[in-house]
Amino acid sequence: MKRKLIAYISVPVLIALLLIMILSAHDPAKLPAVQNGILDLTGIDLEQVGPIALDGEWEFVSGQLVNSDYFNNQGSSTLVGVPSLWTKYAVNGESVPKYNKATYRMVVKLPKGESILGLKTGNIRMSNSLYVNGEKVGGSGAPAETTTYSQRNTPYTALFQPEDDELEIIVHVANFDYASGGGIVSSLYLGDDESILNIRTAALAYDWVMIAALFAVGIYFFGFYLHFPRERSLLFLALFCFSMALYTSTHGEKVLDIILPGIPYELFSKIQGTSNLIALFLVAYFHSTLKEYSNKSIVKILIVIGVLLSCSVLLPLKISSHLQNVYSIYLFVAILYIFYIQIKAIRNKTVGGMYLLLGSLTLIIYCIVGTLNVIGNTKIDSLPPIFPFIYLMMLSLFMAHRFTDTYRKNEELTAKLIEVDQFKDEFLTKTSHEFKTPLHGMIAILQTVAKDLNGKQQEKIHFVISQAKRLSSLVNDVLDLARLKRKELKIDLKQIDLYSTVFVVVEAFSYILNKEIKIINKIKKDTPYVVADENRLRQILYNLIDNAIKYTTQGEIVISAIQDDDKLIISVKDSGIGIPSEQLPTIFNNYERGNHLDDEQEGMGLGLSITKDLVDLQGGQIWVDSKLGEGTTFSFSLPIVKEVESNHVDCDDERTQVVESLSLPYANGNPMGKKIIIADDNHANLRVLIEALDTTKYFIIAVDNGADVLSLLGKERDVDLLILDIMMPKMSGYEVCQIVRETYSLTELPILMLTAAILPEDMVTAFQAGANDFLHKPVDLQELHIRVNNLLLIKESARAATNMEIAFLQAQIKPHFIYNVLTSIISLSYIDIEKSRALILQFAKFLRGSFDFTNTNKLIPIQNELSLVHSYIEIEKARFPERFTFELDVKDEVSCMIPPLIIQPLVENAIRHGLSAEDAGGKIILSIQQKGEKLIITVRDNGIGMSQEKIDKIMSGKLKDGRNGVGLLNIVKRIRQFLGASISIESTEKGTEVEMILPYNIQGIEE
Repeated sequence: MKRKLIAYISVPVLIALLLIMILSAHDPAKLPAVQNGILDLTGIDLEQVGPIALDGEWEFVSGQLVNSDYFNNQGSSTLVGVPSLWTKYAVNGESVPKYNKATYRMVVKLPKGESILGLKTGNIRMSNSLYVNGEKVGGSGAPAETTTYSQRNTPYTALFQPEDDELEIIVHVANFDYASGGGIVSSLYLGDDESILNIRTAALAYDWVMIAALFAVGIYFFGFYLHFPRERSLLFLALFCFSMALYTSTHGEKVLDIILPGIPYELFSKIQGTSNLIALFLVAYFHSTLKEYSNKSIVKILIVIGVLLSCSVLLPLKISSHLQNVYSIYLFVAILYIFYIQIKAIRNKTVGGMYLLLGSLTLIIYCIVGTLNVIGNTKIDSLPPIFPFIYLMMLSLFMAHRFTDTYRKNEELTAKLIEVDQFKDEFLTKTSHEFKTPLHGMIAILQTVAKDLNGKQQEKIHFVISQAKRLSSLVNDVLDLARLKRKELKIDLKQIDLYSTVFVVVEAFSYILNKEIKIINKIKKDTPYVVADENRLRQILYNLIDNAIKYTTQGEIVISAIQDDDKLIISVKDSGIGIPSEQLPTIFNNYERGNHLDDEQEGMGLGLSITKDLVDLQGGQIWVDSKLGEGTTFSFSLPIVKEVESNHVDCDDERTQVVESLSLPYANGNPMGKKIIIADDNHANLRVLIEALDTTKYFIIAVDNGADVLSLLGKERDVDLLILDIMMPKMSGYEVCQIVRETYSLTELPILMLTAAILPEDMVTAFQAGANDFLHKPVDLQELHIRVNNLLLIKESARAATNMEIAFLQAQIKPHFIYNVLTSIISLSYIDIEKSRALILQFAKFLRGSFDFTNTNKLIPIQNELSLVHSYIEIEKARFPERFTFELDVKDEVSCMIPPLIIQPLVENAIRHGLSAEDAGGKIILSIQQKGEKLIITVRDNGIGMSQEKIDKIMSGKLKDGRNGVGLLNIVKRIRQFLGASISIESTEKGTEVEMILPYNIQGIEE
């Protein structure tokens, strides 16, 4: 392993040294040098040789900025080596001070015939002016006394045309800022104009390539970091590239000074201190990348030192320049530490570690050359512009290797997680199936037990029931989620009446809601139909409304819809606690629950996730708007039906693939059999139900909407059973059921509800609305027959009970009443034989009229009922003369059919219970009149009246006293069997008035 490591290290080092040697061998500075201030080029072709470095012995005058006259007059000068800092010179035995001004001079002997020549400067610290044959050809800054001195140190080129074969080159240099001293630090080059411009262009190109490449790579890694902010090493690597680019722009040809020529050199010199940032970001990058091999304490020290050194560049240049060597030392220490942790990573077989090592070697070589460029005459572009790229390439390969390895491991983990997730789904699905049966059993038992407990115990049991129902709902959610994941959830898209659907859902919640919340349905009846799955649409609404209720303690929940082109947008808005904005992007994720909710709000966060999946499956979109503390609005879109089919058929049902069009209302069967009204908006379903029921036993009437059901109940008397589909357009089965129950009790007209819904809330709502039974679609025919038979038996039981009430009403003609009438007849026979005979005749008529019916279905002419009333009045007048008077207000043209025994019992009740037994002067008024299609019958007396409490009990059917009021109870119940019929009772201390309103053409509902 050690030999392999040495080989890995040695090979790149030898390659780097070889490159440096090759490049140094071709360095133009190796051509003839300056001796005694003279460079002899008389035998050299400058165009073939190229630029010549003017290195060697220059004349040097310290402390003065002199011109040609000074040297022509034999002024004192010293020969010094160039390039070099002047602090290395000794003049008259004394060292040259670092803050000084000086003059450099040399003479070049040219070959004959040279035309245009050029000079290329490098690092001349800290300002300079260049003179050729006494004429200023270039400069940077303003070398002068301290008061007029202006620092600037930017390389430049100067072109000129020599007038003879000898050049005198004088350079004025001044430095009063840089602590290490001034002077011509790097070589000056002389050559023909083309070669000088080429060397300048090559140097600029090198800098620009480096800057552009480093900056581009930095942007790449920074963008990478923005997409993956958890990986902070990407940020440090991007900052390293930016600092390298900035460093390159302030060194070499100093491109930044060319881009911003007006930038103050004080600021420019501070920007040059970015070498500390290079080391700082590099340490941070490798520490975050190879954290397990890095020492945290050492890294902290290096970063603190790097930050302090970076801040030191803000000091004046006279101070910060003292730290130049410290900057270089810090850079090398940082690189050595990085090299150390890389070797540790390689020894521990870290993925891609060798890339880091090779890259670090190239970086060390580049930094060495860069440092020598700052402190000496080594040109940084003596290296080809590939070393930084090699380093960045190695870092990229290292990262690519790491990401590839991580991706491979992630794939392995993903495969394992998928396997575990599948196992989890299977476990949840199987467990949920096992939970369903015992849960429903528990709920049923608890509901039974709750009936026999007191208030406080009942409250606790109801709490347990609610928790069990919540768990049951969760089980259903888990099963739905499993089906969605396996893509087994089937969607049956068809045209849906949104108004009816929302009405049904709101009705369901109105029965189970126990909070101070009002649910407002703003969906209009003329709202366009939507393309959706009826059951899943209701499930979506249930989930959204239930979610709104859960997080709303009081206020209102509004359901509304607006049309947007070919979409209908349905919104559920609540006034609850709202959702924080940071949770909105993940609100529809699986198992996502709001962190702002208290612990009492239970659930697994599946409802909204399933809701989104169901909306997506139906071609819609769902979104949420919410403000914390102001409420939440969930909105989802569904496609609108372009043309509503009046008789759509569910083709998924094999029994109804071919359906003949029905002409509605459709009637078929035995007219003498039990009468059943079937209502379903799907004609295919109507056909199935009609064919399923025995038409030899039943008379079936089929309609496809709720309004027709109510209309039929006003025309067809003695309907035995209603079969209603819950989801019908414009008027749902719930609405029809509620209206029917205002007239008919559960026993008087049984109702069987049909629905394809799968939610338990639908069954609860159906029973709350007044249904007797509930049946799921698709209907099992054997189960349908059993339930229809059972409900018809209920109707028969109710009819038998009504007949018994009529018999009991007849039994009010008690034996002592007959005895008293007979006694009155005998008494009258001794006094007035004619009156006795008349009384016998009236009594006979009364008895014949009272028993002249066999069942409650029969209608009689109103004249028959009035004849019975007349007979009864005559008997009572004969028995109690002068006790009361009777007035009959009826028009002769009133001729219609009415139910039997609805007027005489009212008159009898007024005489027996309304008039005082002691006082005479009682008055009974019977008024019968026709108003349009209505027959109004009024019985008034001026008797003692009855209490409002008793009236309320009679009207509600809750009167328990059997001694009186039986006739009224029976009449109230019978009148309410007729649609459009009503009865009202008003009573005061001055008397009682009973008013009945019947349809005038009531004969139309006779069997």
